[in-house]
Amino acid sequence: MDANMKQLLDILKNNRIITASQIASIIHLSEKTVRSRLKLLSDELKQNGAELIARQGSGFELKIIDEVVFQQWNQKILSNDNIIPSTSTERVQYILAYLLEHSDYIKVEDLKQMLYVSRNTITADLKQVEYILNLYYLKIERRPNYGIRIEGSELNRRLCIANCIYKNNMSQVVMPKQKSDGHKIMLIVSEIVRKHRLKMSESSFENLIVHTFIAKNRIQKNLFMNYTELVRQELYGLVGEKAITIAKEMSVALYEQIGVHYDEDETIYLALHLSGKVNSDSQGRYGNNLVISSKIDELVLRMLDVVYEGMRLDFRDNLELRMSLNQHLVPLDIRMRYDIPLRNPIIKQIKVEYAFAYTIAVNACSVLIQHYGKELLEDEIGYIAILFALAIEKKSKDPHKYNIVVVCVSGRGTSQLFMYKYKQAFGNYINNIYELTVFDLESLDFKGLKIDYVFTTIPLNMTLPVPIYEVSLFLDNQEISNYKKIFQNGDSSFIHRYFNKSLFIPNLKAESKEEALLKMCDFTKKYKKLPDNFYELVKKREDMGQTDFGNLIAIPHPYHVIEGEKFVVAAILEKPIWWGHNDVQVIFLISLDEENTQDIEQFYRVITNYFSSLDLVLETINNRKFSNLIVQLEEANKR
Repeated sequence: MDANMKQLLDILKNNRIITASQIASIIHLSEKTVRSRLKLLSDELKQNGAELIARQGSGFELKIIDEVVFQQWNQKILSNDNIIPSTSTERVQYILAYLLEHSDYIKVEDLKQMLYVSRNTITADLKQVEYILNLYYLKIERRPNYGIRIEGSELNRRLCIANCIYKNNMSQVVMPKQKSDGHKIMLIVSEIVRKHRLKMSESSFENLIVHTFIAKNRIQKNLFMNYTELVRQELYGLVGEKAITIAKEMSVALYEQIGVHYDEDETIYLALHLSGKVNSDSQGRYGNNLVISSKIDELVLRMLDVVYEGMRLDFRDNLELRMSLNQHLVPLDIRMRYDIPLRNPIIKQIKVEYAFAYTIAVNACSVLIQHYGKELLEDEIGYIAILFALAIEKKSKDPHKYNIVVVCVSGRGTSQLFMYKYKQAFGNYINNIYELTVFDLESLDFKGLKIDYVFTTIPLNMTLPVPIYEVSLFLDNQEISNYKKIFQNGDSSFIHRYFNKSLFIPNLKAESKEEALLKMCDFTKKYKKLPDNFYELVKKREDMGQTDFGNLIAIPHPYHVIEGEKFVVAAILEKPIWWGHNDVQVIFLISLDEENTQDIEQFYRVITNYFSSLDLVLETINNRKFSNLIVQLEEANKR
């Protein structure tokens, strides 16, 4: 049982009946989170001699069904902390915690005896420990006759402890006992947040408590933060005067209540975490830290440029989005510079519910990856995706208006009634409506008038550059409903303007991402006129950031739009290959047109709906025909 469940169980054992709201106030989590954890605990209690009774209007009650079974289980939970690790994962966690908490050397032989394992086993476990440490720019120092210990900065040690030992989980440090240091720290931080009206997410609040607790433990072991004067002055300027003032207030309260002195550098450390976790809309209240620098604004403009250059989606004139990104990047800048993680508890939902916005954010964040020279966690990308999702949502409130042609051969009175019916049914979606005869169609300037659809009451034996729909003279309710869906979501005919059977590779042999891309680029040159450096442009975009999003699909594309017609090369690999973040078996190599961007947003919506639907991807892999691919894309257009 993890610490979350232990904490809930302790609360229930010490209270005859208690509400979810009361529990939430004790452990400082939302009521929704508490109810989710209670449900998990209830399932475990049923198997161990007890049950959780939910009494309407009163709260939750722990009921013991079998006292013997329950007490045996309870004792097992209490003694879990002393159990010797038995699996490789448990040993790696144990060794990592030991080395991070101890600054002295320890011999590998001593570790072997502590864990009751062989030399080969401990050596294999240490390799995994070294891999984890490397992620935090830490390494194992080996000294003959002395043993091993961790080498690296105090800041990186603390980050590793927070992420790998405490899992950035407040319940790991805030025990139910009211007098514990962790509980006192939680109360101090809560009061500071309330007093200064700071806005931060629940996960950020927990994370701040964890880091304050870790700092307390390190100080008590005489393991301090120690900045050079140059770095100290840089940090003062970075976090802002007011953040320092609030951190000093925290330091005083911590000394008074738990007897630990946070010196100047430790206070800066608290201010650093405070600045990196407070939401942008509350930062303006407590200091000049949110005065947006020209460097931050340049980053934002570059992000919007990259989205336009790579995806032909234009947010460059959206001032509200630009300001939102600027505000978000101020604390993000601190987190990126000092590797302060910010958990996103809804990242999985964001990637599913806002797949289109997440795709845009991934492209935009390639600028940040280049700027900081390090990977951006998907948690951070998720927060930026929300800002793009809001921009898209506001934009979509005003429906896209279409230019349509109606062809009717009835008399003038009937024709006018026909036109009135269309305006009444689809007025919100129509920009211009043109009433024409069959003969007029032959000379109509479809491109100049930007015609989207033709609706006709008679069969048309001619080829037109836009979709044609045959309709009845008087639209019935079903027809109105069907065509409203087309105006709202667009029809699927545009898919054929991107996907072509000649650019479909049903069985591509490749052992690596580079080989697959090179083969696809060479294949495309047989059918399309491409610049000589097309592969290099695609590779440059790959180097900038992620193009694989799970569900076995990748959507590579050139670094910038290539002059010429738009197309997608669709390939299905014979077997999945590693793309950098996920295994991939379906590849859409996308190249967009410089000018024709009329249906680009609809195109990306379909693509993101497709790669968010594993069933459609698997159906494409299982039935490797171009016609089937189109069927799956058309299905994605309906979702």
